Amino acid sequence: MNKIVHFIKTRGIFIVLLITGLYYGCRALWNLSNTLLYAHEAVVLPAVVVDVRQRPFESFNEALRYGNLPWDGDISYRPILRFTMPAGIVIRAYTAPDLDNSDYSAGEQVEIITHPHDPNQAHVYKWKFLWGADCMLLGLGALMGIPAWFKLFPRKARAKSARTPRATRPRSTAPRPATGEQAPATLTQRTQPPQEELPFTLSAEENTPAPAPKKPRAPRKRKETTSDSPSAPKAPRKKKSPSDGSSPKPKRTRKKSSATSAQ
Repeated sequence: MNKIVHFIKTRGIFIVLLITGLYYGCRALWNLSNTLLYAHEAVVLPAVVVDVRQRPFESFNEALRYGNLPWDGDISYRPILRFTMPAGIVIRAYTAPDLDNSDYSAGEQVEIITHPHDPNQAHVYKWKFLWGADCMLLGLGALMGIPAWFKLFPRKARAKSARTPRATRPRSTAPRPATGEQAPATLTQRTQPPQEELPFTLSAEENTPAPAPKKPRAPRKRKETTSDSPSAPKAPRKKKSPSDGSSPKPKRTRKKSSATSAQ
């Protein structure tokens, strides 16, 4: 409870701004949706200004309510119009419901937008009379609500809460108790003395590296021969002559064996 009271005291102004901004934004969106339906069903007709009524704006809020900017003028003008409905009915004196900060003159041609079967919903066909006031109200709600939202819910806190993982239950490292017939087996395994592990050695076959595979020998290319140009015969091999000028050595003759001589 104390935390809630402290939160309201320290950031109460931002809570009020956020609620007010949401209210203005929702109200502006509702009015814009109604205006969209009205503009879809309405028709645009020509009209003539018969007379003009004027008076000063009562406040800035009144000027903004009709889509006027307060610094454009303090005098409001309301024209009296004459026009003809699509069904042929002539409206001779219709006072426009919107207050304008620009003056009109008698006999001026203007355009109006109205429902084809209800002349009481006619407006001077200007953007500010249809969309201006609601667009400014939507902007005011955004200016009040967005800064209050970021002040109440800072981005760093949201990102930190998104990055922190959920708390998980730590797993116990203790072995689970055995049940049934598996209990004696586990007890015997625990009572056995630990065996010494032999050092890891490699055998002679494992130490010898595997022979590298032989590369396949490329086939020998044969020389291309043509029937038109036969190969020339090879010249006979010349006998070597001694360089010192001495006579060549005589050829050795093999002696016949005794078996051949007896015959």
